[in-house]
Amino acid sequence: MKIATLQFSPQLGLVDENIARADSILSSCSSSLHDLDLLVLPELAFTGYNHPSLQSITPYLEPTASGPSTRWAIRTARRLGCLVTVGYPELFSPTPPPPSTLKPTMLNLGPEPETYYSLTAYNSTVTLNPRGEIVAHYRKTHLYYTDEVWAQESPDGFTTTALNFPPKERTLAHADDESMRAGVVTHTTTQAICMDLNPRHFIPCPPPSALCKHVLATETTLLALSTAWLTHLPSSALLSQPAEFDMDTLAYWCNALEPLIDGDREVICVFANRCGEEAGRVVPNVLAEENEEEERDGDGAGVRYAGSSWIGKVGGGRGKLVVGGILGRSEEAVLVVEV
Repeated sequence: MKIATLQFSPQLGLVDENIARADSILSSCSSSLHDLDLLVLPELAFTGYNHPSLQSITPYLEPTASGPSTRWAIRTARRLGCLVTVGYPELFSPTPPPPSTLKPTMLNLGPEPETYYSLTAYNSTVTLNPRGEIVAHYRKTHLYYTDEVWAQESPDGFTTTALNFPPKERTLAHADDESMRAGVVTHTTTQAICMDLNPRHFIPCPPPSALCKHVLATETTLLALSTAWLTHLPSSALLSQPAEFDMDTLAYWCNALEPLIDGDREVICVFANRCGEEAGRVVPNVLAEENEEEERDGDGAGVRYAGSSWIGKVGGGRGKLVVGGILGRSEEAVLVVEV
């Protein structure tokens, strides 16, 4: 398979500009995208991530699999002839709720102050095939602190989909058996989003984690994680060494994947992170002391993302971990890897 991730630095709320930036980066490496099977984008790829409230993200919520992010994915999947996964903030269904169910997180969206509507939103990904058809849709199961101010947990939990990858010229030319020549390749695919890799609410639990347990139980062969993963590196380190990956973040991810690394089944892993910085702060209790130290250093404004998107394989016996390719902590680029 030929898989790509698009790592870039979307600006909060600038949807059109972020889409244009993504298109520009893809156009700059169009020759390397020939015969691509799968392109994965980060979490909330075009809206930005660090929205401080439900009110602030509401203008950017997109109807289920039918907003700007999905339309971009349809166009891109058709143009590149591959599957495309993109993260977006999903507006599920605003409906008038019974008065007894009104909650503080519900917005006054009606013409009169007493007219309230329930606003159900999810942090989601959608996957389109080369015909522009929706082949997978996933809602984040484990919410991070930033998500909790506007999104609901997925009611379905982790899900797995059989994704079909049509044969390519490259595949046919290098096929080793008749089954590869004859038709599509199907991967049992688990899609996840960022915090899903961690225990719910960071409450410690014995391994394997809920996500790894699901991957093992479903015999997943492809794990695609769209993320907006933070880093504690200061801005100066991000800017001075943009092409160096964040070793601490990669080590954390690999530690979380240890049950899969030690597993007998080989799993292709795609970690599609964003890079750059956004205004505002995310200060979970478990990191408060470290963030306070950053503030004393005068380099703690806003949130910073780890970049370091990577594609590789884990498992298959003997504790195997193969990083086929990895981007730098601040690189805006497309990573393309044959796995």
